[in-house]
Amino acid sequence: MKKTFEDGRIRSRPEPPPRPVPAAEPFAWLARAHEEQLALCHSLEEIADSLPAEIDRQKCVYAAKVLGPMIREMHSGEESLVFPWIERTFRGDPTIGATLERLKYEHCEDECFAEELTEMLERLGAADQTVNAETAGYMLRGFFTSLRRHVGFEQECLRSITAPAG
Repeated sequence: MKKTFEDGRIRSRPEPPPRPVPAAEPFAWLARAHEEQLALCHSLEEIADSLPAEIDRQKCVYAAKVLGPMIREMHSGEESLVFPWIERTFRGDPTIGATLERLKYEHCEDECFAEELTEMLERLGAADQTVNAETAGYMLRGFFTSLRRHVGFEQECLRSITAPAG
C-alpha cells in the first residue's frame, strides 16, 4: 500500500497494477492518480490561502511528507503503465511521441519543483519565522497551477486518444 494525500490527511492506496495489463487498466489507474493529484492541489491551495496568519502547520507537515513521493510515484506509474500502452497502440503517429516527451519533461520539472516546495512546507510546518509568506504563496500557487494544467492536458489528450472513432 502507498500513502496518498487527501483533505490534509495521509491515506493508503494500492500500488499500480503489475504489467501486463489490459488497455483499460492503465487509464483507470491514471484517473485515480489524477484525482489524488487534484486533491493535493486543493490542499496546497488551502495552505496558500491561509498565509500568512492562519497557517495549518499540521497540513504543511503532511503535505511535505507526501508531496515528493506522490509526484514521483504518479509520474513513474504514468511512464511505466500508460505511456508504453500509448506508444504500442499509436506506434506510427509521430505526434504521440512528441506529446509523451513533453509530458516526461514536465514530470521532471514538477519533481524538481516539488523538492523545493517540500523544503518550504517543512519550514512552514516547523513555524520557521524566516519563511517569507509572499514567496511561499507564490511557490505554492505556481506548483498547483502547473500541476492542474498538466493533469488537464493529460486528460484532454487521453480523451482524444481513447475516444471511439466516428
